[in-house]
Amino acid sequence: MTMTAAAPAPSALYTQLVLLDRQKHRTTRVREWTHRGAASGLNAVFCAAAEFAEACKAFPLLFIRSGDTDELGQPVITPVCLLGLVNGENLFVDDGRWTAPYEPAFLRRYPFALVAARQEDGTSTQAVAVDGAFEGLAEDGAGERLFGDNGEPTPYLEHVLGFLNDFESAVAVTRPIGAHLQSLGLLKDMRAEGTLANGEKFSVDGFFVVDEEKLRALPDDVVLQMHRGGLLALVHAHLVSLTNLSKLVDRKSARRR
Repeated sequence: MTMTAAAPAPSALYTQLVLLDRQKHRTTRVREWTHRGAASGLNAVFCAAAEFAEACKAFPLLFIRSGDTDELGQPVITPVCLLGLVNGENLFVDDGRWTAPYEPAFLRRYPFALVAARQEDGTSTQAVAVDGAFEGLAEDGAGERLFGDNGEPTPYLEHVLGFLNDFESAVAVTRPIGAHLQSLGLLKDMRAEGTLANGEKFSVDGFFVVDEEKLRALPDDVVLQMHRGGLLALVHAHLVSLTNLSKLVDRKSARRR
């Protein structure tokens, strides 16, 4: 039997996004996201550049075509944390528990997200939305209020908004990295094959990695620019992270026993 993991489709983490409304959600409470079942089907998630230093210790950091296009109509190449060896598999969720030493911000922001919302004058702005399917939403009992009795955002919601804004800023900083690496000719297709402890074979493709041989061949002035701009440190973290692929195999093998 051969199992194949390809670059993931757009995330299915959010299934019922609804805009927050100070009237509709006046009494809504939000409990902590403790059961990670909603993330159990994600085999890869976005990784911001600011997360590389920590994320590289836990996951293989790879690059994918995100499905979006840039201003020139070219596919956006974005970094991800690889979480599973087959589509629809997250090896770091065990009975709803997150088991990795680090959790990407992409997941930590759940059940909230910033989305584009159209205003009455026709212009677009960013607004806070919540996954209406999140089981931690309730009108009474335990949890944090989103709005006070006066309809104003609570300190909890203000904290959420701050985290979401920081995340979007991190996305904007990360967005050009893939294109820069591609412009330098450093990205190559990745295909990894192996065998689990029980004899099952697997393959991972649809991702990109940095070509070390081409990296070593870059002119000194280009490498210096990469170093001063912080890109070289990200590349090194990415390359170090590839050793975690064997750890994913170990996790997969342990589940097959």
